[in-house]
Parts: sequence; C-alpha cells; structure tokens
Amino acid sequence: MMKRFSLIILILITAICVNAQQIQTGVVGGHILPSDKQVLVMVNAPDAGARSLNIYRKYKSYEISKDQNGSGDFKKRGTVTFPSSYNDFKKRAGASVADEFKVQVNAKDDAEAWAVIQSGDIQKIGYFFLSKEFLEGIGMMWTDTDVKGNSTSTVYRISGVDADGKAEVIYTEAISAVKRVPFPKFKLKRALVADSSVQFTWSIPAPAANPAVFAAVYKKSTQSKNFIVAAERLVVYKRDDSLHIYFSEPVKPGELLTYYVQPYDMAGNRGAGSDPTSHLTKSFKSIAAITNFKVKDTTNALYLSWNALPRQAIYSGIQILKSRSAQKDYVVADTLPAYATTYFDKKVLPNMVYYYQIRPLLVPYPGFKMLPTATANGSLQVKNEKPSRPSGLKAAQDSTTSIVLKWDRNPELDLFAYYVLRGTSEKDMKIISPPIRDTVYRDSLKYLSGETQYVYAVQVMNLAQNMSDVSPVVGIRPLKASYVASPAGVQSRWADHAVNLKWENTMGVYDNVIGYIVFRREKGEQLFKVISQLHRQPFFRDTLAVPGKTYEYGVTSVDAFANQSLLSPLTSITVSTEDFISPPADIYLVNKTEGIQLTWPGNEKGNDYVVYRKAVADKSFTKVSDVKSAVTYLDKTAQPGILYVYKIAALLNKTESNTGQEKAIRRTK
Repeated sequence: MMKRFSLIILILITAICVNAQQIQTGVVGGHILPSDKQVLVMVNAPDAGARSLNIYRKYKSYEISKDQNGSGDFKKRGTVTFPSSYNDFKKRAGASVADEFKVQVNAKDDAEAWAVIQSGDIQKIGYFFLSKEFLEGIGMMWTDTDVKGNSTSTVYRISGVDADGKAEVIYTEAISAVKRVPFPKFKLKRALVADSSVQFTWSIPAPAANPAVFAAVYKKSTQSKNFIVAAERLVVYKRDDSLHIYFSEPVKPGELLTYYVQPYDMAGNRGAGSDPTSHLTKSFKSIAAITNFKVKDTTNALYLSWNALPRQAIYSGIQILKSRSAQKDYVVADTLPAYATTYFDKKVLPNMVYYYQIRPLLVPYPGFKMLPTATANGSLQVKNEKPSRPSGLKAAQDSTTSIVLKWDRNPELDLFAYYVLRGTSEKDMKIISPPIRDTVYRDSLKYLSGETQYVYAVQVMNLAQNMSDVSPVVGIRPLKASYVASPAGVQSRWADHAVNLKWENTMGVYDNVIGYIVFRREKGEQLFKVISQLHRQPFFRDTLAVPGKTYEYGVTSVDAFANQSLLSPLTSITVSTEDFISPPADIYLVNKTEGIQLTWPGNEKGNDYVVYRKAVADKSFTKVSDVKSAVTYLDKTAQPGILYVYKIAALLNKTESNTGQEKAIRRTK
C-alpha cells in the first residue's frame, strides 16, 4: 500500500555544498522520513491505482506508537484523524497554506475547498502533495519532534482504528531500515543576468536515487558580510534525464551578487551547497557594439570611422581586424583606446579590396563574451570592368548526399569569389552558396526533392565587387529516396489462439505510406522472416505461432515506390501453452515390489505425459520417461532408502505443458 506513496515522494533532485559539517545524505521516501531534528511518519497511503488521497474510508483514526530503544516496549505517541471541517484543516495546516490551497483549486469559498479535500482528488491537489503542512492538515502525516533519544534501533508502529474502535497494525518500521542516499552536487548550468533581473538554473544528470525534494537559494552582495535566504522552498524538477533547480528574482543594475543553492529532502535533511557563483547585474545584450562603421578611400590610406562608444567602465578598448578575404584569415591590425572613433590604415596595396572587422573589448567577467563585429571593406582603386562569364559547368550526383558542380577557372587575377545559382528554371534562379574560392561546389540533397528537375549556373565577382554574367545552365534531377516513417507503439498479446499485433496508424499521419509489412523471428535468432504481404491495417494476427516459443516482432511502413522504413521498435511475447493442454491435476505415489507406482487423472485432450524426478538432495529435476496413452507409470529405477520428488507434464502434438504439482515418497527396501 505504501509503495505508491514511496514512488511519488521519490520526485527529484540533488545537492550542493558550502558547509562541510552539514548532513550529506537524505531520505528518498518511504514510511518514515528521519532527520536529526524530526521524524516524519506517513501514517498510510492510498491504495494502488486510487485517484484519491483520502485514507479515512476504512479507518476513522490512526495511532502512532514508538519503541525508542528497540526493546519491544511500544508507547503511544500520537493520534491523527481526518479534519472535521475546513476551519479544522486551516488550524492544522496554517492559514497561509489553506488560503493558497483555495487559490490552487479555484475554490470560491471554504465549502468548495473543503469538498476537494474530502474527495482527495489527486489531480486537483497537485503539488500540495509535497507540502508537509498540507499532509499534516489532512491527517496523512505525523511529525515526531521528540527525537533526542532516538537511535537506529528506534521503531515506529502505525495502527488503523475503525469506527468500532478495533485497531489493526498498518506497518512497523525501524529507523535502521530507512535507506539514506548521498546528495549529489549540483552545478550552475545556465545564468541569465540582466540590468533588472537574474535567472539561474542548476543541473546535474539524474542519479538512480534522489533524496531531495526542495532547494533553498542563498545570496550575498558586496555590501553584506553574510548570505541571506533568497528563496526558501524551490521544487527540484526532472527533464531530459537531468535534475534542475530554477530561480529568478528582480535586482538592481550594477550590483555584484553571489549565489549558491542547497537541496534538502522532505524530512529536512540538507545536502551541501553548490559552489558560489558571482554575477554583475549588467545584461550582455544591453552592451552597445560599434555602429555606423565606414571605410573611405584617401590618397595614401584607408580611413576608418565609427560612432563613439558609451562612456562606461565595461569597455577596455577597441580591436580592429583586417583580411583580404571576406570569410577568413582575419588578423589583428591594431588595438585602440575605448574612446577612439577613427583610424588610418596605411598598410594597404593599390587595387586590392580589404575587409575590416571592428568590435569593443570588455573587461573580463563571467558571462561576458566577445561582442559581434561591425564589418566594412574598402579599396584604394576601383575598376569598372566586370569578369568574363564562367564556362565548363558540369553537374553530377556522386553519392546519396550531394550534387557535385565543377567548372573551369576564370583567367582574371583580381577575382574575389564564385557564386552558385540554383532554380527550377532559368528565370527563377537564386544564389545558394557562400563565396567560393575553388571551382568545385557540393549542393546537399537534404532540401532537394527527388521528383524535381533543377538547373544550376555560376557567376564570379572580382575585387571591385563587379559581377560577371551568368554561365550557361546545366540541369539534373536528384536520385533520392523519399523518407518513410517507421510505425511506433508496436504491441503484442496472445488471444484466440493467435499472437495479436497492433501499432500506430502511420498511414493516417503520412500521406506517402500505403501499407505495412510484418516481420518475426524466434528469440535468439539473428534474421527476421517476413510473415505478411503488404498489409493495409495497423493490426495483424499471427496464427502460425508455436506454443511455448518466444517471438520478436517488428513492422515496417511501405510507400507507393516500394520504399520501406526502418524496422519499428520490437515487441516480444512468449506463446502460452495453457490453451493447448494442462498438466495433471494431481499425482499419487505408492511403493510397489518392483518400484514406485505413479498414477494421475487423465486429460480430455490426450494421455501422453512426461515424468520428471529428483532426489531431495538434488537441485534440479531430470526426465525419467515419456508415457504414451496411459495414466500410470512404474519407476523401477528408484533406489531403496532415497526420498524422491516427482512431477508430471502433459504432452500434446510435441508441445509440453507446464509441470503439475510436486509430491515426494521414500523408496522402501
């Protein structure tokens, strides 16, 4: 009964460390949840599958007894009951919990909230199931604060008392039986720091057992000496196989704040705090970058200019990078003070285009990255001639991943880059490539259709940014198989003398799927066998499965071009033999002169059997004999003085049933 509760309590989290003297282990969940200051006792839990938390349908109250020394001397320590009214619940749980509960369940008044508590509706109660005050308020939890004399030998006993005053022990459990689990250490995964708010997420891969349910966040500013509580109770949640703690709060701009998080379990056991993390409340996104960056040609140099940066201490300088390639090979040309707004570059050659990137440099601080660069280019001379038209373009598909385009190199020396154009006709072609310095380009098939004819062409740009005419076009149609989705959710069950399979109706989701093919193999075999033709329905009956064997099934989707999907996730089933024949209902053993005589009731489906025997000292049975068309057998191999155990299985069409009950007899001399 308490297993369901244990699974719910086992919710999420892990830990973090500041004080080495703190308790480093916690309680995952269960009947009793001990700590050094208190012991939480779960008096009972709903039945498995129940949708209500009300545990007072059978019992009217619960008595809590404690054997402090483990000597068997139990003494009654408390009695818990269901609240008599909402006011009674409010007195137990506290006004703040009661008022918050009314808001959570959208209750207009106390009467509506009381009706929800009486129903115990788990869906409506929601996260209040994690509240110690709420559970105490509804009589589901009792807290023992008198724990100074407790030890690992201390035992708690919970008894349910019905309306007639009759008590029944629900469970008895010692503190020594409670498993304690170490708190793992959380690490800061994400920090979003802005001028007016901070957001943190601490995370860790989810361990097998997690003792904590809540976490507290502590903070300290440069003006304070000690940490203060920033958030007392945050729920640790699980997502993507990891545990997370999320925290946010408003802050003042320009503050240097330090935070750490500390998890704790339902009983109040606390793990170690996380490593402290310090942050400046200045949003990286609000930091201004370089604007209005320009490059102009002068007599002997290129003149660079930009708008002034704000007068803020976060800037440490301005970095200028330079390259003769628009995409790569940038080197630092110079570093200027943060207040600079102009720069003359005299290290340039005539008739060459230079590319510049400029960005502010920031003081070192966690969370601050390199700001994006402003870009511009310039040249000391500009020519108006455009390059010649590229020629020799060819297109071919060399694999299942790309179309390969090749062309002849242009004779000009002042070329900047080639550009590839693609379309479905010469009139709708667009540039699809970045600047290309080679004469080969691979166009990925990922976004191309195998049912469309495409045309390609090439243009070239020189250093003066003059573009050539478009090359003659070439056409190609990709050889590409269409994607076929695999069926999901394949299930199997034995019914009506057949293995019944069903799966997700992929045909109803994907228009290109027209049917399915079913595959089967015996457990342990490497290869599958096709057991169906093209099947139009998302279900199938395998009537040829042999009883007693274990099979694995998989299904593929098929499109109109006979392309098959990958095999679905497998489903496994062992075919039952009970539908075919059952073992004898009983067995009778008698010592005879020649040996031990076995007799048993006959079977309406046939009278072929297999007799098994072992000596009591043996670990396993061995086959003694096959019995054909008879319900009796004389074991002449039994040795005098040995105690034997016999059991019998029925046999039908070479299929053996489960063995029946076991009986023993000692062979007399």
